[in-house]
Amino acid sequence: MPRAANLSRAGLRRGLGVVAAALAGSVGCVPRPYSVDESLRRAEHFLTPQGFPATAGYDEDGRPFALGRCHFRDCERRAVRSYHVPPGHPLEPYLADRSFVYDDALAMIALALSGRRDDARAIGNTLTTLLTPDASLGFSFSLASPSFYNVRYVRAGTMAWAGYAMALYDALTHERRFTPYAQLIADRLLASRVAAPDDPRAGFVPGGSGAWRDHYRRFDPQHVAAYCATEHQIDTYFLLDALAAAGPAGRYRAAADQLAARIVDALWIPAEGRFAVAVTPGGVVADRALDAAGAWGALFLLARGDRARAERSLDYTLRTFRRRGGGLPGFAPYAGAVDDYPGQDFSGTLFAEGTAGVALALLRMGRAREAEELSAALRALQRDGDGGVVYAVPASEDFPDLAAAAPTAWLLFLERERRDHRRVVFGG
Repeated sequence: MPRAANLSRAGLRRGLGVVAAALAGSVGCVPRPYSVDESLRRAEHFLTPQGFPATAGYDEDGRPFALGRCHFRDCERRAVRSYHVPPGHPLEPYLADRSFVYDDALAMIALALSGRRDDARAIGNTLTTLLTPDASLGFSFSLASPSFYNVRYVRAGTMAWAGYAMALYDALTHERRFTPYAQLIADRLLASRVAAPDDPRAGFVPGGSGAWRDHYRRFDPQHVAAYCATEHQIDTYFLLDALAAAGPAGRYRAAADQLAARIVDALWIPAEGRFAVAVTPGGVVADRALDAAGAWGALFLLARGDRARAERSLDYTLRTFRRRGGGLPGFAPYAGAVDDYPGQDFSGTLFAEGTAGVALALLRMGRAREAEELSAALRALQRDGDGGVVYAVPASEDFPDLAAAAPTAWLLFLERERRDHRRVVFGG
């Protein structure tokens, strides 16, 4: 599979146009973890969104266009800064003012959970203005005005998470403000499903469209990401499940159940007890990715009540992806080489976001002590990031050691569930 296929969420971030950079440094010594209360307080502060005043953007070719209108009476718009980048860092030109739509979706859920409804609503307002007339969403945008908007770099997982955040916001607040937009996104994803019954991808949502070429110097809007990533199917399932729970079950319930059955039938590898990373027109891709195999895969199976497979998936994860980074326990994003990163191996990387997902699965399996061990490691990475959880250690271009919104939000989900005994994200 070509490098631009971007099967993982971390890999997708390379759509920025990041060039090779000599990154050095990581957590040098193991910091003392924050307490849970301090962790929650600092996570909420780190995820505070900033104003997003842009009404116009420019695309990958520098062409200007108008952003969508906000159709609510209270139209304040905000967005999170995805990474906090120190001055002079090699990635400062590419990440310092960048907001990823996935990160905004996570922050919207996290802030709604924390009772900061105004901030969460303002992020939702931004997501609605980023939605294109055909109900797609680009991958990332700048916080400047006018804003660079990676509008033609579309990935199904990003879209599903944006819709999921809108649906969960309405479920948490009872406002029914964003549900129509979540439905538009869900309908767009459902319409994209592969229909040919003899295609190995039948019934699945393809990856998306657009790709960067020539080491991210040129954008190819004609590219079609024909693979169907397991994580994208799980993302889409939870969007459909949330919409089914929000009102009359109807087609969203049926579509969610059909997709869930297809995920298990086509992507589960019984001999290994885990999910494949994707399926292409040529068949299943058996690369080993943490999100598909055991973090989100196990959470999906638990939400479906399939505890036997969930236990196997989690056991496979613990055997295969467990790593230490910066003296802390955690989990790697991949085991061995994968098609998305030819010539690279991230088996020794501690991936904070994925580690939080494993901790949630452990918690829901009743393995609270193991979940607490991972929680403490993440809270130590949070202290090292001065309130934001460090994305990964040791550092690399694709997995920088920067305080980041995504793992910070996932830690907040984990700590709130540990404290409040209430499932929200991927809870079914």
